[in-house]
Amino acid sequence: MRRAARRALSSDTLYTSAKSSTAMIVGHPFWRYPIAVQPPEPAARPLLEAMRNLEDRPYRIISHYAEDGKVFNASVFVSEEKMRSFLRWYDSNALQPGSMYHGCLTDAASGEALPTADSLLFGTGTQVLDDTRFGEYQLGMAVRYSVIVFPSEEVEAEARRVATTPLFEQRIAQMNNASGISYFGRLVMASDSRTWLSASRYGSIPEARKATELTRERFAPEFERWFASYTSIIGTASRLIDFDD
Repeated sequence: MRRAARRALSSDTLYTSAKSSTAMIVGHPFWRYPIAVQPPEPAARPLLEAMRNLEDRPYRIISHYAEDGKVFNASVFVSEEKMRSFLRWYDSNALQPGSMYHGCLTDAASGEALPTADSLLFGTGTQVLDDTRFGEYQLGMAVRYSVIVFPSEEVEAEARRVATTPLFEQRIAQMNNASGISYFGRLVMASDSRTWLSASRYGSIPEARKATELTRERFAPEFERWFASYTSIIGTASRLIDFDD
């Protein structure tokens, strides 16, 4: 029987050691309480139990409180194939009105209507390009998730050559250190259609906001040349579930 276990508050393995095939989905801030909690909220228990027994389930779900108080989740998978399979299952069995687990979500919804398969996700990542995260990562720290869209394949290729190098990461780390920002590295993932998803870790929400402003200022020449669009959400990691055999 598979079981879900709540990990300790301090863990090196919360985000670290991503393989090149690791996939991740990040939802829009929508829910009014964390879904990734053990034991789960009573209304969500049937859904979590069903997910626990799926072959193509996420191996980790992390809930975050956004700045507006709503909750969003990041779910991590061993491969893109399992991620795509799970999303199809989730749409059919939880998001569709009248589906088996639809009622498990209505109690957690903070909006007037539940999200759809099209509106659920803030971003996806299906190939790890760079992972510089280090040290212990604790629940209570802040994460900035960003979706980056490039205007062309040529520009995206240039960004890969530059923005995933140790030198580029050193520039980011030195900028944050000089400004007194607690920065714990970033995960950069490619997705579909010339799109990246990144997750940068900070000590607090104010530090994440300050780092965002500094990054846009200091890296303006590169960003203006590379990015067709750049959107972010910031949240405090609050709860997690690891699904184990």
